[in-house]
Amino acid sequence: MHSDTVLVEYDGGVATVAMNRPDAMNALSDEMLAALPERLRELARDPDVRCVVLTGTGERAFSAGGDVKDMAARGPAAGPVGSERREPRPWEDAVDRLSLAQEASWILHTMPKPTLAAINGACAGASLSMALACDLRIASDHAVLLTAFAKIGYSGDFGGSWFMTQIVGTAKARELYFLGERLDAAEALRIGLVNWVAPREKFREEARALAARIAAGPPLAHRYMKRNLNFALTGDPHTALRLEAEGMIRTGQTEDFKAAARAFLEKKTPTFKGR
Repeated sequence: MHSDTVLVEYDGGVATVAMNRPDAMNALSDEMLAALPERLRELARDPDVRCVVLTGTGERAFSAGGDVKDMAARGPAAGPVGSERREPRPWEDAVDRLSLAQEASWILHTMPKPTLAAINGACAGASLSMALACDLRIASDHAVLLTAFAKIGYSGDFGGSWFMTQIVGTAKARELYFLGERLDAAEALRIGLVNWVAPREKFREEARALAARIAAGPPLAHRYMKRNLNFALTGDPHTALRLEAEGMIRTGQTEDFKAAARAFLEKKTPTFKGR
């Protein structure tokens, strides 16, 4: 049964996943952390979805990150994600519990379609990590971003240290983690942490238009592009060349390529069908 802490809205080929606890700045409750990987897996498998957008409801926050009040009350080692259990669990069980929740970042990073974080307000801690796991990021001009972990004595989770290092480099990533300073949207854009900044009053409109533009693109080519780009983060150039060759030959045999080639010659806009 789906949780109302995670809402999914479909618009053509775009699926928007919204963290939905606006009264708590969309803080990540156990229920939400259990629901996010489940919903993202469904969208990753859905052939009608060509772009997945992660955002928060309301205008105040994308997500404030982990629910600090709840964590302070019971500690990170209590119960499995999504349960009401409050007594301490063995250390290994707590690691397993957190690892299951962290699958949300991995799915956003690896699903065979583009993912976009639409950062509509405050974005901190684990929620920033999930935004960094997405392929692209657009922020409202009133958004603030911060790692936040050092402020409460945590070391960080949801892959943020890896994604942050890949995006802004090791020196800047260490600065942002050790000091935990707030970044406004303009500074986040300057250092490459986000790709675009939109005015608050037009943010949702511009995020939707960007997602629709991505969804109108060639889904099979996007699949191979994302595979190649993800491999480039850790792989060797020789293997990268082989993967690019495989992707080019495969996509060159698709109906989408043939139709797009004809449209190019006829000076028309192609329609991609994912075949």
